[in-house]
Amino acid sequence: MSDRLTPLQVLVAIVDSGGFARAAERLAMSPTMVSTHLARLESRLGTRLIHRSTRRFTLTAEGHMLVAEARALLHSLDAAEEAVRRGRGGPSGRVRIEAPGALGLRFIAPALPRFRAAYPHIVLDVNVSDRTGSERPQAMDLMVRVGLPLDGKSEVLRLGQTRFVQVASPEYLARRGVPGRPEDLLEHETVVYTTTDRPIGLWRFVRGEERRAMRLTGVATFNHGDAITSAVVAGLGIAQTLELLVAPELEAGALVQVLPDWNADPVDIQLLFAPDRLNRPAVRAVIDFLRSEVDWRG
Repeated sequence: MSDRLTPLQVLVAIVDSGGFARAAERLAMSPTMVSTHLARLESRLGTRLIHRSTRRFTLTAEGHMLVAEARALLHSLDAAEEAVRRGRGGPSGRVRIEAPGALGLRFIAPALPRFRAAYPHIVLDVNVSDRTGSERPQAMDLMVRVGLPLDGKSEVLRLGQTRFVQVASPEYLARRGVPGRPEDLLEHETVVYTTTDRPIGLWRFVRGEERRAMRLTGVATFNHGDAITSAVVAGLGIAQTLELLVAPELEAGALVQVLPDWNADPVDIQLLFAPDRLNRPAVRAVIDFLRSEVDWRG
């Protein structure tokens, strides 16, 4: 890399990695060298790009502008290199994906051997996280989301559809009875999905024009869909979850749907990405694979 390109890569790595130490690890540099490259870049431009403190950093207005331009430049360089490599066997490069934990484990991970066979020169960085939003969305090339409203800043493609269902084990229902309406859940043991940025379990119910919203504390809370499934199969209580995450358990009879006439409307599984990511053949290859080769029905 040239002396002018390296500081730009360092700046983007600091933002994408979330700090100087992680950027140093990602770039195989010392933290001192990372700070030196940034200081030289700021000196050459005559402006501060990052406000630093002992625990965090924030970009200045100039920093935000330069990061966007630097990211576009680095992506263009990647695209140019990929164009050359395509003559050697297809698209190549590294693609970063973020997906909710259970979706990543149940749908993306099992498909990776087929993806590897089709695109041997693409390396996937898959971050499975049950946060409601990425801490650094700009660091990701692609993000899988469920029912996320359009934010106006990302391109959105629909991967599939599912819906919310309420489920319990036959053993639990034999012991506690079957609820006939959403309000009956207040008398039941519930297993609730929460995260650090969404600590209160809110269950929504829709039936035609009827709407209900209930906050449930639950007898247990989890931040992962598969953990909820395991707990409910074991008889802990009733959970509201995505149908595609419990389809095998429902088919096998390990779980039973309750209040089945509620929440019949479909919920989209969406793929979000910045428009400039489509400039990279590797990203386009991953998008095509996720849309055509992964069965998102459960």
